[in-house]
Order: sequence, then structure tokens, then C-alpha cells
Amino acid sequence: MPRLSALGPIAALAALALGCSDSTSPSTGTLAAVSPAPAATAVAPSTTITLTFGQAMMTGMEQYMDLHQGGVAGPTVPMGCAWSPDRTTLTCTPTSALAAGTQYTIHVGAGMSDAQGDGMDMDNWTGMGGQWADSGMMGGTHDGQPVGMMGAGWKHGAHYGMLFTFTTS
Repeated sequence: MPRLSALGPIAALAALALGCSDSTSPSTGTLAAVSPAPAATAVAPSTTITLTFGQAMMTGMEQYMDLHQGGVAGPTVPMGCAWSPDRTTLTCTPTSALAAGTQYTIHVGAGMSDAQGDGMDMDNWTGMGGQWADSGMMGGTHDGQPVGMMGAGWKHGAHYGMLFTFTTS
């Protein structure tokens, strides 16, 4: 919320009425569903990866979505991602079928923001089967680059986003 004392009284009332926010706004965005379900087994190698959010998301947020073969230190899987018309569902399709009998890790960066610019409340994602990613899990690299090259958008406090795993059939 902007400092209301710096605004005139009419502008302050307008800001309160409109619910204005800025970069200090708390993380409020919600994740409603992940598919494949976290820890799922026997997932078809032709699967798509889907994240469903509780609100419309900001343009460009697909940049904070990766799929790794194995754990988060494993290679990223090439895929294309597209948003639903209302920007609440992100569907990512690997460019080729996934390997059979293999674990995969969905990596969602903390830079995900809703259409109003509010960050995601990732603390609640652990209850959905997510696990915080830290630099030690990534072996110091991400997609072959040093963790520091990931950019600020991937980091949430001391963590580098959230991980969800599944295994193909």
C-alpha cells in the first residue's frame, strides 16, 4: 500500500477504495491445482504439465516454469507453454514424449505474479505436495548455468521456487 500520508486526503481515500498495491504488497496469489498430481506414479509419457491458478496471471510468467528430468539438478526438458484465454491455466507440452519409468520435477520459480503484480503465496504450496528448492538441491547450477544466473525472479527468500515431482509409467 502506498504511504497514504504522502498523498492528499482525497487521493488517500481513492487509494484505499481502489485497493492500490505496490511492490511491498504481500504474496497473495494462489495455486489451485498441479497436474500431474505431485508424487504421482504411472503418468503417461505423453502427459502435459498444467498449473491452475486462483486468479489471472501476468503476461510472461511462463518463463518461471521448467521441467527437469530426474531432480532439479537434472537437465531441463524442452517444452512449449500456453495460457488459457482467462490466463488462469498454464499448460506446458514437452516437445517429445517423456522417458518411460523416469522421475520428473516441475520447477516453478518464485517470480510468478498475478495480473495485479502480486506474488504467489508459495508457503501454502507445500500443503499441495510441493517442496522448496534450495541451491544445494541444484548442485549449484540450473539448466547448466550457475544458480546465481537464474535471476531474481526464481528466488523466494532463501529458496529458488517450488518443486513437484512425478514418475512416468
